[in-house]
Amino acid sequence: MTFDSIARNLRVLWRANSIIADIRLRALTARAGLYGLAALVAGFGLLMLDAALYLALADVWGPVRAAAATGGLNILLALILLFIGSRVKPGRDLELAQEIHQSAMDALAVDLRSAEAEIAGLVNAVRHPLDSALPALAIPLITSLIKGLRRNDKS
Repeated sequence: MTFDSIARNLRVLWRANSIIADIRLRALTARAGLYGLAALVAGFGLLMLDAALYLALADVWGPVRAAAATGGLNILLALILLFIGSRVKPGRDLELAQEIHQSAMDALAVDLRSAEAEIAGLVNAVRHPLDSALPALAIPLITSLIKGLRRNDKS
């Protein structure tokens, strides 16, 4: 059993998970920033709807149409920013981190299967001590029997 290998695979797994979390956090931060900007623009859009009732374009279209057009453009801009914010995705580095994560998981599974086999062997040796001790005892016993038989032949 290779505890060093298990520890190394656990470190790789931990690092891959931290990289994945960092990448997702960066994407979430960018998305949240664009959502915040969209909310700010929408707020300005609502303020402009109110201010536009009294200001710009009142001479051309009248005060109501001018206010609706200015506010509508601000809300359209906010919707465009929301759409762009929803499309922000992590890059290729997330795929690489997930591949490393999967590789570490596979290697860890192999190491744990190996450790399980070794532990099963130890459990079997403890349960059946004669089975595991017999080969170790049989060789010296056979050699001493052969030596004893040779001595008897010489005498």
